[in-house]
Amino acid sequence: MAMERAGGKREAGKAERKERIYETSLALFRSQGYEATTVDQIMKQSGLAKGTFFNYFPTKDAVLRYMGSREIGRLGAASLVGNDGSALGKLKRLMCALATGFEENRDLVCLVFRSAMSVPELMVGDAGGFSLRPTASLLLRQAQRAGEINPVLSPDMLASALDALYLQQLVRWCESEEPYPLSERLTGMADLLLLGISTQMREDAVG
Repeated sequence: MAMERAGGKREAGKAERKERIYETSLALFRSQGYEATTVDQIMKQSGLAKGTFFNYFPTKDAVLRYMGSREIGRLGAASLVGNDGSALGKLKRLMCALATGFEENRDLVCLVFRSAMSVPELMVGDAGGFSLRPTASLLLRQAQRAGEINPVLSPDMLASALDALYLQQLVRWCESEEPYPLSERLTGMADLLLLGISTQMREDAVG
């Protein structure tokens, strides 16, 4: 029992240090720019030894990439365990919440897609941490069990299609010279796909 408590404290300590480095990095990126910020400055500001940075992030780019996986992981976990509303509704709210967070950090998110991520990385894998495919697949499986979408459709294929559309909109948003509400684009895109696969729409069409 004592060993379990000690292990739990160690893991909590690691998580706290990673979050401290992440939050400090983002604060400095916002205030003085990504290029002007050094690892030395991040660690001095966070009050941790310089070498600690590389225990959690191999490069500064990795901090930016963590932004996507952190938000998707945090918001996705909350949506999966919640019992309020339909699974499709949860998926749409997840995308809206992600968009709101990305809008608050537009310059940094766009930096990832403009320079820190190559085209091959964007098209395969987890898109540098910004892919929502795993979470979307789980929510779509929930939707099938609840009878919200056609049960013969592949949730993994649907999640991949949704993820591709979402990443496409994210890239376009970053390429746009004039900022516009990302949340409206993502939720509108989600409606087009999700309404198309919903059982209610299928039943209405048959009727």
